[in-house]
Amino acid sequence: MAKKNARILLYSGWLTSLLLLLCPLQATATIQLQRSQSDDQLHYHYQWQHNDQLQQFSFSIPRQSMQQHLTGFRRYSAKLADTYMRQALMQQAAAQPSLQFQLITGTTPIEYQINAPDQAAAQQIRQQLQAVMQQARQRYLEQIYHTEWQLSPRRTVIMVDHRRIMQQSMPDLMPIAMSLQQKFPYTTTRELSQFLLDWIQRIPYQRLDDRSASGGEGFSPPLRVIQQHQGDCDSKAVLMAALLKLLLPDVRLAIVYLPNHAVLAIGMQPSDADVQLELEGQSYVLADPTGPALQPVGQVSSRYRIYLQPGVVNYRLL
Repeated sequence: MAKKNARILLYSGWLTSLLLLLCPLQATATIQLQRSQSDDQLHYHYQWQHNDQLQQFSFSIPRQSMQQHLTGFRRYSAKLADTYMRQALMQQAAAQPSLQFQLITGTTPIEYQINAPDQAAAQQIRQQLQAVMQQARQRYLEQIYHTEWQLSPRRTVIMVDHRRIMQQSMPDLMPIAMSLQQKFPYTTTRELSQFLLDWIQRIPYQRLDDRSASGGEGFSPPLRVIQQHQGDCDSKAVLMAALLKLLLPDVRLAIVYLPNHAVLAIGMQPSDADVQLELEGQSYVLADPTGPALQPVGQVSSRYRIYLQPGVVNYRLL
């Protein structure tokens, strides 16, 4: 996947790690959650105070949806990717006896010895083996909802496929979207975004030392954030993005990668106070659903203002 370049109005960031996004821990914002069950439904009722007014939000999720939500998602394992590629090479050798090569055991990355009559034949076999390994690697990444992202001609990283997860989460999130639609039958992008921020920021932040309890994955798919009642920066950003897309299908969205952090960029009419980005000729307003700091739409934490300089930003359109 090619790197996206963006002219930025107030910010320039870089991507230091896309496998585990470590987000800041700030003062806690309170929320009350009541859970209950009935037959095949899981019920969630939230309430919190916003500007001295009681806010309430309720929805029900089918138990089956919760149990089957993106079950293929896993943390990336270089060792397992290596295993997939080795198996693919052995299967190719069995299916094509004329492909003369020998795998060298115990090497990382994979090495093999080619038996060919001349250099031209050896090069042809090498290209075929490389194609087999690349296809196997891609199949593995797709199975675990990850993708390769080319940051530069010489640097490629493995990261969670946030866009695909957002898209495939939307059917399971439909009950939440329907509750939101009843609550906001007529709304604007800013009003809906602000409500989602106010709710999702209050969902507890997933601490680094809690990640081992969730399989060390760091990222949680949207319904897992609801189920576990916790999530980190990119997990919450994808949850918010999916709900916005369900209610506002034409809204322009992007996930923006700051150093050890991720925020959402939303296409909407900006105000003078908003932190804005220009991505591919379109204006976006930043929103940070991470919490626990209650940042309104158009604002990001002061600890990131040092990165808000003109330059190049890493992002993916959603």
